[in-house]
Amino acid sequence: MRKINFKILILFLVLLLVNSVFAITIESKKQDIHFDENKGYFTGDVKVQVGDVVVTSPRADLDLEPATKKPSLATFFDKPYARQTKDNKKHEVKADIIKVSLIKKVIVAQGNAQTNVLQDKKPIVIITADTQEYDTNTNLMKAIGSVVINYEDITATADNAFALMDKKGDVHNLRLSSRATLKQDKSIIKGDNIQYSKLRGDIIVSGNSISDVTFDNGDRVIINARSQQYNRFSNIIMATGKVNVKYADYVAVGPKAIMHVNPKTNKPEKIVFTGRSKITEKGVNSVEADKITMIMNPRKFEAVGNVKTSIDQDTSSKSSKDNKKDELEFSL
Repeated sequence: MRKINFKILILFLVLLLVNSVFAITIESKKQDIHFDENKGYFTGDVKVQVGDVVVTSPRADLDLEPATKKPSLATFFDKPYARQTKDNKKHEVKADIIKVSLIKKVIVAQGNAQTNVLQDKKPIVIITADTQEYDTNTNLMKAIGSVVINYEDITATADNAFALMDKKGDVHNLRLSSRATLKQDKSIIKGDNIQYSKLRGDIIVSGNSISDVTFDNGDRVIINARSQQYNRFSNIIMATGKVNVKYADYVAVGPKAIMHVNPKTNKPEKIVFTGRSKITEKGVNSVEADKITMIMNPRKFEAVGNVKTSIDQDTSSKSSKDNKKDELEFSL
């Protein structure tokens, strides 16, 4: 087994990487390099810097490319810590094991992985998962297994998550897959998949989507559908596919519904149901039509197209009366 002292190792790395875009430096109290095995072993205050990425740990292994003997992969053990600083933002990664591709500049954190994004030394995003991978070239972050994301007053959970960040560290696109959930104050959104686009201002929920939203005035609306889409620019929530809406004492069903929210007061104004829809009050009185508009304040609805109303005049005897009209306006 051939060994090389630390000073010669640093000279060796500089000579190999003099033409590289990103400089690589390795520091440690003790090292052992085996060229015939293409391995290096470092212990004691290990520090590896690849460009603006710095990783520290008690010990680390280094893999060398067989052909060129260039360092290719650094594996850090015993609760290592990685950081990357850009302008006033700082990315931190903690885990049981961290692997850094010295060529591709990809960081993989395994076991109790946690990523923190700090702005002006204040945490703005905290991500925990079984495994996380961050590509410093593409700014793509992947989190796998028991994912929890805390962002301001929002908590997101899922089995898997994919986040695309810009050069400043801001999240532009976020995708949660498998048992995805978003919580904010008293409101919660669930679905098989949740996608967020900062540029479009969209939150798209697909697969068994549920929105349980409590607004500033205390109104609570629960929406079940195959898919839902919220756009913060237009301030509407659109639900499609077997839509079921619960509001106060009313339950509405139909193929499609759009809820309009007042952008200034953050209060629901109306819900428009298109396609053959039906609203039922307390499981007794009902209105069915091709289009129904439910207005929140004052409480009333407008039904248009083959309107059918069913009003129970005597709940004790369960008698009913049907009215068929083309158009109907009814106070709730």
